[in-house]
Amino acid sequence: MKKAFAVALAVLGVLSGEAAAPQVSNVTVAKDTTSRKVTISYDLDQDAIVTAEILVDGQTLDVPKVWAGEVNRFVAAGTGKKIYWQGDIDWPLQSAAKLGAKVTAWTKAVPPDYMAVKLFKDEVEEKCWYYASTNDIPGGVGDRRYKSDYLLLRRVPAKGIHWRMGNDSTRANPGANYQTHLVSFTKDFYVGVYEFTEAQFQYVGGSRAAGPYFATYADSKYFPMTGVFYKNNVRGNVAANADVETGSILGKLRTLTGIKTFDLPTDAQWEFACRAGTATTLNDGTDTAWTGAGVENMKRVAWSNKDANGAPHEVGLKKPNDWGIYDMLGNVGELCLDWYKDDISDLNGAPNMSASTAKVVRGAAYGCVTGYNNMRPAYRSYTRAAVFRERYTGFRVVCKGKISF
Repeated sequence: MKKAFAVALAVLGVLSGEAAAPQVSNVTVAKDTTSRKVTISYDLDQDAIVTAEILVDGQTLDVPKVWAGEVNRFVAAGTGKKIYWQGDIDWPLQSAAKLGAKVTAWTKAVPPDYMAVKLFKDEVEEKCWYYASTNDIPGGVGDRRYKSDYLLLRRVPAKGIHWRMGNDSTRANPGANYQTHLVSFTKDFYVGVYEFTEAQFQYVGGSRAAGPYFATYADSKYFPMTGVFYKNNVRGNVAANADVETGSILGKLRTLTGIKTFDLPTDAQWEFACRAGTATTLNDGTDTAWTGAGVENMKRVAWSNKDANGAPHEVGLKKPNDWGIYDMLGNVGELCLDWYKDDISDLNGAPNMSASTAKVVRGAAYGCVTGYNNMRPAYRSYTRAAVFRERYTGFRVVCKGKISF
């Protein structure tokens, strides 16, 4: 027998000046008292991304949830939309407390904080799922599915930000390469929670065997994919300011997922995402040094030659920054979209697309031998075309601008 419970709330996410936000209405919650499964019904007046929460006596129930139906994805407008929650699995000891739900409709311009993109092919048409917080991600952020079968991304709140890029607040300025300057962002963007792994590289159509650790470590598929080079592999053999080629890894990722804005991060995007609001020599609000407490600080967030034992490691094992992004310092250096130049103070955050002999690499790497000076958000390095296959360099992806469907 089914009994109706509390009416859920509709939450609107819209930026001023944009079209009217999607409206959620007629939300009801029903629970099968035998199976304890819950059905949420709602109406949606325009296409939107939809997420949901379970409420117990008006408070959000913070347990991992198994959802089904029209939730955590892009939903077409209509009436009688259904969300199914397996309360018998997620909350087996539930009491007779009053159950409710909170249904949230998001626009493409203001999507939820997390996006999971499916990399494997199956009979399910959906390719992207969206989650409002880490509590909503099935299995949790650390689930190895997001290091292999799916690409998990975090939305970086950059729109309208004017931000000081460059040297850390606690360091003397070493030169034009780190010159502090203001950067302006016009859009939010998604960035990979993890560095792109060997398993993800293989799903997209690359060869894991191209990586130097393919046959060395049993779990290397969860390692960052190294040995990639910018022109013929990641973006294709393209001119300095051209878009990615269809046959490149990023081109194949776009085709596989249907998302046309996947690319490498710009130099400025990378540093902004790495810092997550910090201005210290590490991206968790602490400082590093090559001795004493500074070493322990560094070891919390980065694989370096202090503890990496000469090899990269599975992504996501160190402490993330405040935006939940892992390994932006250490593990492997990360390719950026920009061509390298010494003085970046005139770019205002725009990528340097004037071809030079080298590409920007950020984050330092597990084998960094020049010390803690490199293991910091401001450090900029480069890799030249002749050594793009070197073992210390990998990449992570960003999804730029509005999400395309």
